[in-house]
Amino acid sequence: MSGRFLGSIVFPGDVAEVPDARHHVRRLLARNGNPDSADDAELLTCECVSNAIRFTRSGANGGRIAVKLMGLDDALRVEVLDQGGSASVPVPRAAADSADAENGRGLYLINALAREWGTLPYGLGTLTWFTVPRGR
Repeated sequence: MSGRFLGSIVFPGDVAEVPDARHHVRRLLARNGNPDSADDAELLTCECVSNAIRFTRSGANGGRIAVKLMGLDDALRVEVLDQGGSASVPVPRAAADSADAENGRGLYLINALAREWGTLPYGLGTLTWFTVPRGR
């Protein structure tokens, strides 16, 4: 994937770190002239990171997660690397089980808001990536 590297961050796989990941994405996009893309990129990053914490070894004691941003010609690509351990490939649900559910919407949102997204095996972990249009 060719593009311009915008920045990355590695942080502990703890739910308390999710806001820092979101803010880091917003700061990188603002610094690189892409503030209009920040809302979707920030939300979808939060969903990917939360899934990694909940469903992979990244959420265990000492686990880590990496987030990388790339600027493409007409889009932004965000990559979230976890430490693996999930028994299956992530698949979006049609919708959350109920309107009151506190989880179950992550991949549904990614599927709805991202231009494209996917997962790739990466060493022992999984790389979940998505793109959002610039200036959305």
